[in-house]
This record gives sequence, structure tokens and C-alpha cells, in this order.
Amino acid sequence: MKRWWTSAGLSRADLALPAVLMVVGLAEVLLTDVPRAVAATTTVLACALLVGRRRLPATLATAACLVVVLQGWLGVDDEDLVAPLGIVFASCYALGRHARTVPGVAGLVLVDAAVHVESAWTLPAAQDVLWVGVLTVGPWLFGRLVRSHALANEELAAQGRRLVEEQRELAERAAADERRRIARELHDVIAHSLSVMVVQAGAAESALRTDPDTAERGLREIQRAGRTALDETGRLLHLLRDTDEPDLAPQPSAAQLPDLVEVFRAAGLDVDLVLDGSTDGLPAGVDLSVYRIVQEGLTNVLKHAPGTAVQVGYHRRPDGVDVDLRSGRGRGVQDGQPNSQLDGQLGLASTGRGLVGMRERVAVFGGDLDAATTDDGGYVVRARLPLITTT
Repeated sequence: MKRWWTSAGLSRADLALPAVLMVVGLAEVLLTDVPRAVAATTTVLACALLVGRRRLPATLATAACLVVVLQGWLGVDDEDLVAPLGIVFASCYALGRHARTVPGVAGLVLVDAAVHVESAWTLPAAQDVLWVGVLTVGPWLFGRLVRSHALANEELAAQGRRLVEEQRELAERAAADERRRIARELHDVIAHSLSVMVVQAGAAESALRTDPDTAERGLREIQRAGRTALDETGRLLHLLRDTDEPDLAPQPSAAQLPDLVEVFRAAGLDVDLVLDGSTDGLPAGVDLSVYRIVQEGLTNVLKHAPGTAVQVGYHRRPDGVDVDLRSGRGRGVQDGQPNSQLDGQLGLASTGRGLVGMRERVAVFGGDLDAATTDDGGYVVRARLPLITTT
């Protein structure tokens, strides 16, 4: 059930302090020798005005202070009362904490002037001026200090939210760029399969009457290439984006992993390559992704931990391919900023996006990728790429 103060835009904090001051003030009225009706009325009115000190500080907080000053004009001796001092403190603090500078200072000056007017326009003594300043300016200054800290914290929180949003946008952009690159590569794979189909169809047509066996083999090759192209097309539909960057360079393959490792060794990286199983006969997309995953991992190790020893493992299974990269102590295979000068020296096409690109490549084929630190402070990445066989 909605509380009435919530409907009015108030909170418990808005009500708690005025309620306490009102109870204390009414108790003092009953226990001291003051005009009770006037003292009780002004106390209740001042506390009621104090409820809105957060929403309209320049108006209501100033009015609450003026009501306390009004008590003296009406004959209430408040020198021995605590509640009026509490109301003044809370009101002046609200002028500093919740009001803008000019309205807050104006309210403070009005309150100080009202105190001296209440003294029958006599020139106040120095100690009286100092006492009034302590009662009013002190809480106001404390309120300004709290306000400045609150505004600084809000700005820091806003900056944090902006940084999180920028990081999210950068991650999404990196993933989109990687998908576009993979789409271009898969486009080349499909174009290759279609070229094979066209050539084999022409050969089969020429040999159809003179050499039926050759024609049959050509038709089987057309069937195999067509199924491969269909598989790659299905993946391409999820990744294809508009691009104006044609890439005409031939695509590498897993068979070139030894050459890739030699390039990194020549650059000063201690790499140990273990090939368990053949790299022949891999689907074109998987073949390219294995090479790119190893390339991306070694590039990041070379950038972030050039003195680290790296073990690269390739394992061919009947239903898939496993690629493992394990680095020693250091940052290892992590996301990092691209180093175009280093890439140019090595002749590499690294995206500079580390695990983002690896995950995108593995996800295309329904595989999985794990990345974690090792007990000795190193880093390990394991990629599993399933093989889809066609019959």
C-alpha cells in the first residue's frame, strides 16, 4: 500500500528529523515557563515547514528559521530551549546542502538580518554577531561541503556508467568487425567450392559418353563441393554484413602452421608446436579458423609477453579439431591493443582483438573456447571445433 508521504513526493528522511524536533519542542514547552500556546504553535509550524527542506530549501528552510525568530518577537524566551536551535541548524544546513548558491546565501542573510531586527534594531555586540554566525553560517558551510562531495560522487558515477557503455559499444563493434571479416573469408571458401563444381561439371560433361567412370567421379566431387558450400552458406547467413573492403589475398590453412610458428620464432618468440593428426581434408572454414586462432594467440603473446615460452597443440579427432595455446608467466593470450608496426614486421593479419575474435570464430562452427590462468601464472586457451561430415 502506498504511503501518503510517498504520494506527496516525500521520504522517511524528510519526516524523521522534523518529527523528532517537534516532539522535543512540545516536551520543552510543557516543562518550561513559556507562553505555551504561542511556543507550541510556532514549534509545530516550523517543523511542518522543515519537512519540505529538500524540495524547496530556499523557501521552506528560510521560513522555518523565521518562525523560530518569530517566537522571540511574540515573547517566547528560547534561550533555554533546544528545539529552536535544532530547527535553525537543520534549516541552515538545508540551505547549504539542497539550495543553489545564490538562493541559499540570500536565505542565510535574511535569517541573520531577522535575528538582529528582533533585537529592536540595536547594533549587535561582537559576541552576538559571532554567535549568530556560528548558528547559521556553520551549518550552511557544512551543507555546502556535503553538497560538493555528493555532486562529485554523482559525476564519478556518471563517468563510470559512460565508461561501461563505451566498453560495451567497443566490444559490440569488435564482434561486428570480426564477423564481417569471417564473412569475407567464408565468401572466399564458398566461391572456391562453386568454382570446383563448375570445373567438375564441365569435365563430367565432356567425359559422360567416352569415360563414364571419370564422369561419375566428377559428379561425386560436385556433390561433395555442393554440400560443403551449403554448410558454409548457412554459417555465412548469420555473419554477413555490408563491407567495402575486398580481400583478394589467398587464405591460409592449418597445413601452414609450421610456417606460421617459424615466423614467430624468427621474431624472438619461443614456440613449441605439436601436431597430433593430419591437417588434410579439413572443411575450408575450419581449416582457416584453426590457422587464425593460432595466429591471434601467438600475436598477443608476442605483444604482451615477448619473453614467454608458448606451447601450441593441434589434435585431430574423428569428430573435431582441438587447438591449445599455453603460455608461461605473463599476460599471455589476452585481449590487447593492436600493434600495427609489429604486425607489419611479421606480415600478419591479426585483428588485435584477442579472445573476442577467437570466440567469434569458434562460435561460427558450434564449438567452444575456454580461457583461464594457470597455477604458475601463465595463460591457456583451448578451442574445440567440431567437424561436420557429409556423405
